[in-house]
Amino acid sequence: MISTLTRYGVFVLVTYLIALFLYRLVLSPLAKFPGPKLAAVTLWYEFYYDVVKRGQYTFKIREMHERYGPIVRINPYELHVNDPDFLPVLYAGGSKHRDKYAWATRIFGGSGAAIATVNHDMHRMRRGAMNRYFSKESIRRLDPILIANFEKLLQKLAEYKGSAKPLNINLPLSAFTSDIITEYCFGHSHNWLDKPGFNEKFIEMMSSVHEMAAPAKQFNFMVLVDLLPDSFVEKQDAGMASFIQFRREMRAQIESIKTKRAAGEKAWVETANTTIFDSILDSDLPDHEKATERLWEEGMVLCISGTETTAWTLSVLTFYLLSNPDVMRKLRDELEAAIPDISKSVEIKELEKLQYLTAVIQEALRLSFGVSTRLQRLCPDEELVYDDGKVQWKIPINTPIGMSGSLIHLNPSIFPSPYEFIPQRWLQDPYLSRYLCSFSRGSRQCMGINMAYAQLYLCVAGIFRRYGGPGNPGPMGYFELFETTREDVEFQYDLFVPFPRKGSKGIRVLVR
Repeated sequence: MISTLTRYGVFVLVTYLIALFLYRLVLSPLAKFPGPKLAAVTLWYEFYYDVVKRGQYTFKIREMHERYGPIVRINPYELHVNDPDFLPVLYAGGSKHRDKYAWATRIFGGSGAAIATVNHDMHRMRRGAMNRYFSKESIRRLDPILIANFEKLLQKLAEYKGSAKPLNINLPLSAFTSDIITEYCFGHSHNWLDKPGFNEKFIEMMSSVHEMAAPAKQFNFMVLVDLLPDSFVEKQDAGMASFIQFRREMRAQIESIKTKRAAGEKAWVETANTTIFDSILDSDLPDHEKATERLWEEGMVLCISGTETTAWTLSVLTFYLLSNPDVMRKLRDELEAAIPDISKSVEIKELEKLQYLTAVIQEALRLSFGVSTRLQRLCPDEELVYDDGKVQWKIPINTPIGMSGSLIHLNPSIFPSPYEFIPQRWLQDPYLSRYLCSFSRGSRQCMGINMAYAQLYLCVAGIFRRYGGPGNPGPMGYFELFETTREDVEFQYDLFVPFPRKGSKGIRVLVR
């Protein structure tokens, strides 16, 4: 009896799988699109490259495009386009409806943060309550906080001067970006710059979180993290223990702001500005959107995104400047002419006028990528058409379509010698900026773009006006790379953000 039931069960399963595979290969609306047959029938294909081989599917997708053309089917449900001219179509402005792909947002668990919001209109509503806080005008009023933290950063760099101990430059830089975003969000900073080791624990935490990104998409287990007791999750991994503690801190921060508001005070006042979360709580969002359980998730995303990507860009930039003496010299010549007296601060809007400085920042953004993984969009109300020059591909409504900024940034037809740090390319062709995807594009573009640029201009100009490289010292000395190669910088693993080689100790410098 058991044997008969077993055989029957196996027969049903095999029949189901055959029918499913035939549907996906022949009858699916995506069956006409080119791509590997194995990828078309099962998500296990992506699982192998992204989980088993650790963050390699982006590179496999690039191989698919080389073989099949600019539009490919990369799994049973999803298409990928590698054509920079399709960027404004897929990542359209707010007048065009573009939803996110729910499967891809699993890495955020059940988050109610704007970045994890699938529906276009819901995202617009949530983001609208924060937009004014990230406008260029609002960021300009943030200058005193930026400058105060930058002066502290300079002090910490000076403390390493003459030391034989190498400094992982990403640590003070991420402490700097973290201190700014937490003060802007909550009215007070974590003061990582004042702590031994800076925010090394935060970096370790984020490494653990990013390692889980691909498995989380496949199995949706980040929801389990929300359901399981904190004590159980903390025992599984040191990085996850830090993550759970970080979530507790976010909840406590939101509750503190609400308590102070109930007592009639705002968390922080600088001229007419309050914190981001005061702004949200003052907005006309419905009450359920102001619940602590949603707002701490928003706070967590803001603090993470406001910390790591800008700091990584600055770290990558530091490596390439120290590896390219001619670029360093040109940059420092421009900065010396623009800032003759380093004791006097220069407004960020004046730094933005410096052409070579801007080109150096753009090239650093290109090679640090921001988010390295593909970002999918669904068009719920129109059939998109992609023309590859031979065929007009009609894309069914609500089909997830991804593009990868990392592949655009390394496209040799747009950026010749794409792995080389060549700021001059941006001066020779200003229109290259249309292909810069570090902050995504369209209505879902990174909300913190103005803050990131302000930090980049301030740090690059301020640090490299004072410090140079070997053979080209500044008035406060110079940096020298310590046991750091391009493998510590270059993109080798896609874990949502780019990771360099395994075992890398970071971009390390000696301060001379």
